[in-house]
Amino acid sequence: MKLYHHPLSPNARRALLVIAHLGLDVEEHVVKLSEGETRKPEFLKLNPNGKVPVLVDGDFVLTESRVIEQYLASKKPESGLWPKEGRDRFDVNRWAMWDASHFSPALGTIAFEKLIKPMVGGGDPNEGKIRDAEASFAQFAKVLDGHLQGRDWLVGDCITVADFTVAASLTYAGPCGVSLDPYPNLKSWMGRISELPAWQATTPKFDG
Repeated sequence: MKLYHHPLSPNARRALLVIAHLGLDVEEHVVKLSEGETRKPEFLKLNPNGKVPVLVDGDFVLTESRVIEQYLASKKPESGLWPKEGRDRFDVNRWAMWDASHFSPALGTIAFEKLIKPMVGGGDPNEGKIRDAEASFAQFAKVLDGHLQGRDWLVGDCITVADFTVAASLTYAGPCGVSLDPYPNLKSWMGRISELPAWQATTPKFDG
């Protein structure tokens, strides 16, 4: 298997978390975003959307980070990362859809305006977009905090890809000044995630 990714991408991090957690043998290709590699014909043959990550397993090409991590987790079913039971699998997918629809867009906007835009010379942050995204984050962080009341993990009694799915969206929460203090259950859950070797191994590192 071969993963096309960029180490600063929270989406790519979902796949990297599963690879690290399960010790999977996956060749990594770091896509040169600054050189426009995702817009080149060779890459667009793999993913016409021009996005990372992309997983290639023989003649099978898979895109979309939340599906890629499920596919990778299925390689070691004994781990429980991709649940064997049908209902738990649907619950994992529920959180994948929830994250893609609500949580990730809010955090992605905050990260883009506060962190990425200044980094790439994209102008001043849009304060209106930041306010709206922070309000959206607060709304859905409360939902997540309520779900985690009395729970260690999002689905069932052990860690699953659902936890990696949602946690990856929080990759830049700290650097962007997004506090988890108002959400004690969410904060405790994130503390458990941050102690995992896979999380520590995939934390983005900035030069300088």
